[in-house]
Amino acid sequence: MRIHTSAHARNFTVLPNAAVRDPHLSFTARGILCHLLSLPDGAREDVRTLADRHPRVGRSGVAKAVDELIEHGYYVRRTTHDPATGQVRTETHVYDTPQYPGTGEAGHGITGASPEGVKDQEQEPSLPEEQAPELPTPVQETPELARAAALLLRIVSREPKLALSATEALALAPRAVPWLDRGVSDLEARSLLTSGLPPVVFSARAILSDRLHRKLPPERRDAVVARAECADCRDPLPPTQKTGICTPCTGAAPRPVTQPLPESVPARVAALRSSLRRGRGVDPAPA
Repeated sequence: MRIHTSAHARNFTVLPNAAVRDPHLSFTARGILCHLLSLPDGAREDVRTLADRHPRVGRSGVAKAVDELIEHGYYVRRTTHDPATGQVRTETHVYDTPQYPGTGEAGHGITGASPEGVKDQEQEPSLPEEQAPELPTPVQETPELARAAALLLRIVSREPKLALSATEALALAPRAVPWLDRGVSDLEARSLLTSGLPPVVFSARAILSDRLHRKLPPERRDAVVARAECADCRDPLPPTQKTGICTPCTGAAPRPVTQPLPESVPARVAALRSSLRRGRGVDPAPA
């Protein structure tokens, strides 16, 4: 059995399960108890008026059910005497928990009761009124944010789990701007943002927001550009010169003189080669 209940803001009654399901009471007695507890404090209701409202139960059926409530302490009649007027009157008290002689006055209720322990007769809801959630401040679209939002929409277009609306993409755009600034391609961004998704995605926006922050690639260093060569001597040109010939080839400056290697260097190289050949069992070549 599936039970369906609704949340009510006003005109509802809270009853304990112990009373509604009391096995000592018949269904008729439980129904009358629920009806009486739903009335405002001070309402006038007795066996006669209950029988008139529910003719199918009849006066005898209502009286029998009320006797059950009296027997088990839910329906109590008290006689009071007013010393000032000398009048004697009988008051009926209906409780949602059994009252037995000698237990004293019933404790104050908590749910649905006023500090005096009686029902709140004011036309005020027992539950706080629902307040509309605060809407996030919309992002002001700029050309840079528009490009970032377009990047996100291109990336998620091939991944249904990460479907975004245009508004959501624009809200995430500030986190995608650094990706554009660092020259991340669509292919690289798609690989970083859409790979390894969980089987079920409950919030595409939350996942993308996290990955845009956590998987931002590091800044790339500028590639080393090869320096152009002189068209005549093939020496490297200055970094600021892209074509033409070097300054020495134009005759505007002398060509730098390359110092020859010391005489001892070739001799030492020849000695090292000879030593290596002897270590491998190879006879050194004649000088």
